[in-house]
Amino acid sequence: MKKIVVAGRNDAGKSTILGELYRGLKQRNWQPLAVGSGIQDEKPYLLKGIDATYLTIAVPPPGQDVIEDIERVVRQTVNQIREKNRLIQHARKALDELNKVRSVLELGHVSQRDLPKVAAEPNVALIEAVGINDGYKSAESRRLADILVTVVPASIKAEIIMEPSNVLLDEADIIVVTKIDETPRSVSSSNIKLLQRIYRHKPIIPVVATEGVHMELVVEEVAKRLHEAQLMLDLAKEAAPPEREK
Repeated sequence: MKKIVVAGRNDAGKSTILGELYRGLKQRNWQPLAVGSGIQDEKPYLLKGIDATYLTIAVPPPGQDVIEDIERVVRQTVNQIREKNRLIQHARKALDELNKVRSVLELGHVSQRDLPKVAAEPNVALIEAVGINDGYKSAESRRLADILVTVVPASIKAEIIMEPSNVLLDEADIIVVTKIDETPRSVSSSNIKLLQRIYRHKPIIPVVATEGVHMELVVEEVAKRLHEAQLMLDLAKEAAPPEREK
C-alpha cells in the first residue's frame, strides 16, 4: 500500500489538507486509510468528513520508532477491516440459511438490511505526520512516504525556507502553501516566489484548504503519482518470469 505523508509544522493546516485529499482521492475511486500520528483524538478528522472505518491514530510508546508504529497500525487496521468483512459475509450466509428454513416453515422472511455493508479495503494510506517533525528537517517523514506532501503556511518566514537541511522541503514531491487568505498578499506572494525559485522543478500549489480552493490541483498531483506507481507495478508484474509449477 502506497503511503502519502502530509508533513509540515503544526500551524500549517495539515489535517485540513489530509481531509481534502481523503475526499478527493475517494472521488477518484481510491479508498484511503487516514492515519493521524501523535497524541490527539479522532474528532478533528471525523469533522473533516473522514469515515470512522478508515481512520486510525498511531501513538507510539516512548522511545519506540514512530515509522514502525505507523506501519504496524496500518497493517492492524486493514486486518480489522478484513475480519469485519468476513464476519458480515458469514452473517449474510447464515441469515440466508435461516430464511430458507423459515420459508419452509412459513414463518416469513428476516431482512438483511440491519447488517452493515462490506467495506472496501483501503488501497492507499494518508498519514498526517504529527509528532515526527522537527520544523522542516524531519527525515522520518521522507523515509515513510512514497509521496511526500509538505505543507507550508503562506506566512512562513523566508529565513526558515532558506535554512539548510530542510528535508521536508528539499525532498518534497509536492509543496502546498496554505492560509493564503489569512496572510497579507505581499508576504504570501513573496514566499511563493521564493519557493518557486528554490524548488523550480516541484509543483508548488497555493490553496485555501478550508474552502477547497485549488485543492483539486493537489489531489490531481497526488493521483497522478499514484497512477504512475501503479503503472510501474503492473509493468513489473508483466515483465516478471512466470512462476514454475511445483
